[in-house]
Amino acid sequence: MMFTVTDWLAADPAGGVIAGVAALAYAALKTLPWFDRLRRGRLSRALRFVEAAVRQVYEEYVRELKAARGDGKLTAEERRRARELARQRAIDLARTEGVDLVAEIGAAQLALWIDRLVQRIKTGR
Repeated sequence: MMFTVTDWLAADPAGGVIAGVAALAYAALKTLPWFDRLRRGRLSRALRFVEAAVRQVYEEYVRELKAARGDGKLTAEERRRARELARQRAIDLARTEGVDLVAEIGAAQLALWIDRLVQRIKTGR
């Protein structure tokens, strides 16, 4: 039989106290202003990679496709491909700087930020 952390916490009252104090200390650290600045700084840096990637894909891929079409619109598949190219480009740009973009902001958030930046480019803001 294997002795797990849960078994240790249940068997040893001091273990429960230590775990509780550690959790309380971690929660207190997360409320400090410097922790929030650190988190926002990391998010800001990650978003710079995403924005650079979206702009590059727009300039290199989307603009050419739009120019080649009479109506200037992309098909659903071309839009999906452009977003995937932007996602991969952002991950690659971040990796060159030693940043794991998916770990920093998450895969779902990465997709949302790409969509938001695409809308910003479309509206010219």
